[in-house]
Amino acid sequence: MPEAPREVTLSVVVPFYDEEGCVGRVLCACLAAVRGMGAAAEVIAVDDGSSDGSLAEARAVAGVTVLSHGRNRGYGAALATGFEAARGEWLAFLDADGTCDPACLPGMLAKARAEGLDVVVGARLHEGACMPPVREAGNRLFRSLLRLAGVDEVSDVASGIRVLSREAYERMAPLPEGMCFTPAMSARALLDPALSIGEVPVPYAERVGASKLCPLCDGVNFLRVILETALVYRPQRVFGWASAGFLTLAALLFVFPLGGPSSPLASVLRSGPEPWMYFRFVLIAVAFALAVFLVPLGLVAQSLVGVIHRDRRGAPVGPGRLGAMTRVLPGLAAASFVVGVAANAGPLGSYLRTGHISGEYWVAPIVGAVLTALGVQLLGFWVAAKIAEIILEKERARSRRP
Repeated sequence: MPEAPREVTLSVVVPFYDEEGCVGRVLCACLAAVRGMGAAAEVIAVDDGSSDGSLAEARAVAGVTVLSHGRNRGYGAALATGFEAARGEWLAFLDADGTCDPACLPGMLAKARAEGLDVVVGARLHEGACMPPVREAGNRLFRSLLRLAGVDEVSDVASGIRVLSREAYERMAPLPEGMCFTPAMSARALLDPALSIGEVPVPYAERVGASKLCPLCDGVNFLRVILETALVYRPQRVFGWASAGFLTLAALLFVFPLGGPSSPLASVLRSGPEPWMYFRFVLIAVAFALAVFLVPLGLVAQSLVGVIHRDRRGAPVGPGRLGAMTRVLPGLAAASFVVGVAANAGPLGSYLRTGHISGEYWVAPIVGAVLTALGVQLLGFWVAAKIAEIILEKERARSRRP
């Protein structure tokens, strides 16, 4: 009777594309690293349509499972192919360009198991790492963006060496097929309340051969993916920062000249609005309205997102203490609407008496129209917030059932 295949603990996936002269060395190092673990492991190499001798070099390494795409489909697609073929309870991957040391993988797996982490990232941003300055600056920018979303557990969000549980990968999938695979994984693991992530400092050497990464094009795509992920997982944070930005803009336009003859605030206090300010007041009103509009939008969106992205116990995650702000929306809506209507009383009276609106009243219609529309919007958000609250309560009750 044939012996049953041994259960695999760790599957190491190495994607490569035109890495002749390096991929064989990296695969041999992977085999050496996993053989010393004392647990069953496998190494899978995935050729992403190489046009040089990389595929033959990989096939020449005994003990490695080699898969091949017929054409170049992307870094993320190669990793997905390897993960689909992997049998391990834990998954790992690293680049085939010689920058990452496979000897770090056992320690990363040990950290994940000891601390109950779902994902462990190899952190390359430290002294002694041979990372090009442009890429280091980009990594620090991406980390700063994720900090604004409220997470700071990982310093190197684009690292190409990681260990993760199969369950975590399946929760994060599908991931982008191109170079955005790693930042998308970092952002999802950091922002998903059901996943935990940590990092281990790893050495980072100068790569062998020419880089396939375009700092500008791929950097823009990395930025887009991180912002999209933050918007999907933490809309409350994203809209909150946007609201703060619009509120700051409105204040700057009102307090400082910014190209005008004088400060609108100073002019209003001195002699009242002047004709040149009308367009400025339109900009201020729009910026202020957007600032107020985005706050309840973020709260409602976060409530709905919580139904999808649940915590480790499977319970929905709502907007937290800030959700209490939705209770004041009806009062704010009524106040905004009443003040807006009252602001238009003077211009409307002038129009009814004379058939036109005199210059002294032009600021009032702007402010009145914005406040009236804002009142209606806030009332609509309150209704949406109540619906989201009902959905969350129903899902929480369902998650508590045995």
